[in-house]
Formats: sequence, C-alpha cells, structure tokens
Amino acid sequence: MPKVLHIGPCDSPGGMANVMRILAEHPPEGWNAELLSSHVEGSPWAKWRAYRRARAALSKLLNDENRRPDIVHLHTAADWSWWRKRRFAQMAHKAGVPNIVHIHSGQFDTWLGAPESSRSRAMSADLLKFESSTVVLSEYWKLELEPRIGKVQIINNPVSPMIQAVDTQRDSSHLLLLGRNDSVKGHGFAIQVCEQVRKSIPNLRVTMSGIQYSPHDWISCVGWVDESEKLRLLQTASLLLVPSEFEGQPLVVLEALTCGLQVLASDRVISVPESVVQVPYQNMDEWVINVQDMLATPKPSSILREQADSFSIENTTKKWLNHYSSLLMEHE
Repeated sequence: MPKVLHIGPCDSPGGMANVMRILAEHPPEGWNAELLSSHVEGSPWAKWRAYRRARAALSKLLNDENRRPDIVHLHTAADWSWWRKRRFAQMAHKAGVPNIVHIHSGQFDTWLGAPESSRSRAMSADLLKFESSTVVLSEYWKLELEPRIGKVQIINNPVSPMIQAVDTQRDSSHLLLLGRNDSVKGHGFAIQVCEQVRKSIPNLRVTMSGIQYSPHDWISCVGWVDESEKLRLLQTASLLLVPSEFEGQPLVVLEALTCGLQVLASDRVISVPESVVQVPYQNMDEWVINVQDMLATPKPSSILREQADSFSIENTTKKWLNHYSSLLMEHE
C-alpha cells in the first residue's frame, strides 16, 4: 500500500496543522499516511533544532526501504517556512521520491513580489529543479501564483468529518473569534467592534481563543481550545468574526459554515464561499453595522451548510487520490 508523508507544523497551533492532521487521519482509499513535524513554537533556536530533527528523520526514512514514503507532501507558508520546505523537496527529489509543495499562506503573493522578482524567479527555478508538484487552495491563488512560480493545481482545504451541525438553539448575541495570538488575526480590532456593538446590544458576549486577557468581563478569553471545545463553540455561537489582515483559505470559516454558523470576515480573507459576509478591513462603522444586522437577521443555517458541502473530507480526499496517483504514474 503506497504511503504519503506529510511534513510541516503539525504539532503547532493553527489552521495548517489542522489541515495536516485531517489529511493524515483520512488518507485516500488504498493509501497510508504519516506526519513529520518540522516546527515548534518558541525561540529561533528551538525552531532551528526542530527543523534539523525533521531533516535527519526524513533522511533516515528516505534511506529505509521498509519505511520510505512514496510521496513527500510538504505544507508551507511564506518566507522561512518555504526556505525550510525547499530543503525537504530537494532531499525527496534526490532520493527519487515525488514531492508536493502545498501552499497555505495568505500572503505568499506579497512575499514573492512581482513575477520578475528575485524570489519569484528563485522559487520557480527550485520547483522545476526538484520536479515539485505545486498545490494551491483556490482559483484565486492559481491566478495569483502561476505567473510567479509556474503551473499549480487547485485542491481546497478539507473539513474534518467530526465537524457537524446539531439540531439545537444557538446562544443569543454570542460572538466568536477563533485564532492564535497574532496581530494579523485582529483580536484588538474585534474587541473595539464589540465595545461599539454592545452600546445597542447590552447582553452581547464574546468568546475569543488565542488570548488570555481582556479588559471586559463579558469577553471570555480561552487561550487555545481543543477540538471538542471548538466544535461546541461553533455549534452554539451566533456569529464568527474573522477580522484578519490576511488569510489564504481559513479552515475555521469552512468549519463554521459546516456547523451552520454565520461568518463575518474582512475583505483580506481570500477564497471563502459566497455566504460569508465580507467587509473592508478595519472599517469600524461597516463592521459594527454588519454585526448588528447579522445578529438581528441570521441567515438560514441550511444555506450555510450547503455551501460548505464541497469542502467535505470525502470530496477533498478524492482530489488527493487523483493527484497522488497521477504523480506515481509520472514517476514510474
């Protein structure tokens, strides 16, 4: 039975790690999958050591006939994440193992710069040299990245089969923000929006992951939540806020829609279904008005769930089966 090895930040908080775990736990029919962590939270030295350990582990696997993967599937963001994955692609290619470069970042185009930039030329050359198969999350990213790095394939993010809607009444006026503690996720702006909304909806309450402290007792800061608690929140909240500065195709948005939860996102969030309401990034008035409107007149959950169907693990796994199989045929 062929095996795919997923390499990336599978042990770190974030959407990319969730995608890796979902794909590894639900490989295509007839395939096995393993995870190899290449990243840890912490100091630059800790991250460097994690990268070195992953390199050593991959080297052993590639030289072990019994454990050698048939495909190396690399999960990357921009900047240093790519420079680390570049080395893994080089190792796989040298060992004669097909490799996939799966781009998750919502700012990869910004980091690369123009098609004629030094970064675009260097990455394009590396992908050709290592015979990498490049995968992006949507048509938007295909249009943005192909002129910079060459041919790409589109395979969307998957939603875990554990994420399901339940037939229960949602909380009243309960806003939700799920994201790591990073300025790009917009926690501070979201708090300001909620302060304004609460002037007209005094019973408003908010749950935020990623942060530990808030200036208000009506905001519950829960740090990093496990999958079961995240699911409970998606099934009971009134509205998910995604005020991010940039996002590639946030998994939490797809999970929210699968649960029938409304989503309000910034216009910097890319490649999301039409049922997601998007407003200008950090435009306070627009955010306040839309939160009020969406709480007053919720969208039918059936419409939200319907738009999430194409992101089911069953549909996504079929796409990966076709892609993996075609790579093996090309390398016979």
